[in-house]
Amino acid sequence: MKKIAILTQPIGFNYGGIIQNYALQFTLKKMGYEVETIAREYEKVSRIKLLLHKAKIAILNSSSNDKIKIFSDDEKNYTASEVLRFLKDKISISEKLYTDNDISTYFKTNKFDIVVVGSDQTWRPKYSPNIYNYFLDFLINDKTIIKIAYASSFGTDQWEFDEEETKKCSELAKEFNAISVREKPAINLCDIYLKVKADWVLDPTLLLEKEEYISLFKEEKNINVGMFNYVLDQDVAKQNFIKEIASTLNLKHFNCQPKRSLTDKLNFTNIDDYKFPSLEKWLKSFHDAEFIVTDSFHGTVFSIIFKKPFISIINEDRGASRFYSLLNALGLEDRLITDVNNFDAEILQKPINYDSVNNKLEDLKKSSYEFLEKNLK
Repeated sequence: MKKIAILTQPIGFNYGGIIQNYALQFTLKKMGYEVETIAREYEKVSRIKLLLHKAKIAILNSSSNDKIKIFSDDEKNYTASEVLRFLKDKISISEKLYTDNDISTYFKTNKFDIVVVGSDQTWRPKYSPNIYNYFLDFLINDKTIIKIAYASSFGTDQWEFDEEETKKCSELAKEFNAISVREKPAINLCDIYLKVKADWVLDPTLLLEKEEYISLFKEEKNINVGMFNYVLDQDVAKQNFIKEIASTLNLKHFNCQPKRSLTDKLNFTNIDDYKFPSLEKWLKSFHDAEFIVTDSFHGTVFSIIFKKPFISIINEDRGASRFYSLLNALGLEDRLITDVNNFDAEILQKPINYDSVNNKLEDLKKSSYEFLEKNLK
């Protein structure tokens, strides 16, 4: 059985990042491969910097009524306990690798036959621990391993690499046996800047059938029903928008996120306010919802997988290209909202023709599987 290493962005506690990795592993295992995700992490903060940060917080706390919380590692692990359980139970993942030397040594020690870079925004420099690692600089001139990019993403249709990054990544990209990208504009970015050919494929989450996701949460008890909002970047305008949509549709609205973010450190009261619900509950929220409002790409994906009426709020900073690319291909571009203060409310009553959507989706699934089957050999 051939061994595949998947190299994706640091997964963290992001539901979308986790589930896309699960889906790619699941797909490759179904195809008969042994698969492991490489846990390339950001370098650890030095002990000196950590002590200086704690000292700074202590000084601020001594002079202010608004106390800033410093979360211990145990507290952070508690808030993420359900996510960590899913990773442990459902995803084969390596030890954490923090440096270039760590990842180079790991690949020398563990003899992989194939490495797959993807999916998600693996080729976006500002999201990367080291962008060169994601072009496999630690395997340069190694012809013994097959190098593939599957649904790799720049996250945007603008080129964000500097001159040196462009030159080096172009050289490294030419060593890949095959490259595929998640957004159509990325084909041109590969051609113009990396000087390589790329195919367009689906995000791996769309390769699985909805029943394969349902099996993950079949033991979950019933949760809220009504309008599910999965909005990553909350602000007053979006909060008011959610309430307005729910009122118009005469639905209660609910979410499946921590009540407070770990970055919200002022006036701490209850650690449970920071705890992430399970990924199974998150998936079930899409399945059970009557309507969905989201600004997340993977939130949009699961709205489609579970055939729900939805609207997606474009998040330019996180990457708008992926929304446009997918929804245009499926004939769903009218579900995109660019301004919550100015949108056509008639879309709320417009049904989605999921027969047409699924026909298009099946064709794209077929070509995506063909890319893998052809290039993994």
